[in-house]
Amino acid sequence: MNKHFSFQPEQSVSSIKSYEMTREEKLAQIIVDSSVFQFHKKRLMKEIDDALSKGNRQQFITLSKDYNCLLKQFAYLQ
Repeated sequence: MNKHFSFQPEQSVSSIKSYEMTREEKLAQIIVDSSVFQFHKKRLMKEIDDALSKGNRQQFITLSKDYNCLLKQFAYLQ
């Protein structure tokens, strides 16, 4: 697993509910957040598949937790 690009649960996810943002800024933030979400989702799914193929149970469990955390963090996009 490449830790440099690993999704970290403590990373802040922007709040599109901020009343101080213009409509255009909110839309831009949704696009950025969606791109970040898709990137990490795709990467984690590939790493989970690799862990399953190799029979690496511990890596599978760790990556699955990361994946579930990612889904929670970006639930507003789904």
